[in-house]
Amino acid sequence: MNTISSIASIGIGATVGASCRYYIGILSMHYLGKALPYGTLISNVIGSFIAGILVVFVLEKLLLSETYRLMLLVGLTGSLTTMSALSIESVEMLSGGSYSQALLNILLNIALSLLAASLGVMLAKYGFNLAQS
Repeated sequence: MNTISSIASIGIGATVGASCRYYIGILSMHYLGKALPYGTLISNVIGSFIAGILVVFVLEKLLLSETYRLMLLVGLTGSLTTMSALSIESVEMLSGGSYSQALLNILLNIALSLLAASLGVMLAKYGFNLAQS
């Protein structure tokens, strides 16, 4: 796969992932408020869950081409999840003296994202009865 194809594949996935993340942020502020940056949390959890499923399907089961691997794992889930937003939001909370809120934000993002990725892997391997195939 050449460099231009790789960049295009990642770009297509990233466009979808970033757009989803943006709208998740808008909807979460509307429905959940601004007490915590729920949009980032929801995006990280959903993206981690999808990544867990995709790792099994793309790398282990379906053995998709490099094009799809880059599009889905690097582009889509890479832009849907956002460590940079988590970092900036947490630093802003710390700067404003909201230490417990920042700690809660960091812990929820890390713990729930790891749990979601694990559940995604387990669902892909066992929920779809693919463990033996």
